[in-house]
Amino acid sequence: MTAAPPVPVVPIAEAVWRSPAVVEGRVRSLRVRPWGDSPTLEVVLVDGSGGLTLVFLARRRLPGVQLGTLLRAEGTVGSLDHTPAILNPRYTILPAPAA
Repeated sequence: MTAAPPVPVVPIAEAVWRSPAVVEGRVRSLRVRPWGDSPTLEVVLVDGSGGLTLVFLARRRLPGVQLGTLLRAEGTVGSLDHTPAILNPRYTILPAPAA
């Protein structure tokens, strides 16, 4: 059995709806709001091309994630409130670039 080739990182504006995507950007905002009976953390990730929302069900926070954190996120692109979103993405906190 062979592994699928890795999905390359794309600008957020080029992420295709209903397709797997890997994006990188900075956290612009964090918001907790209810989704049914559970809290949901919404993280808006932006790069130079646009933004999308990362939705983490049943979470109020993610350790190490705050405003300005650089993240890589991977998942299938959908929509939330008519904006691009990834539900429960895999994510990696990236190191800040050297000054």
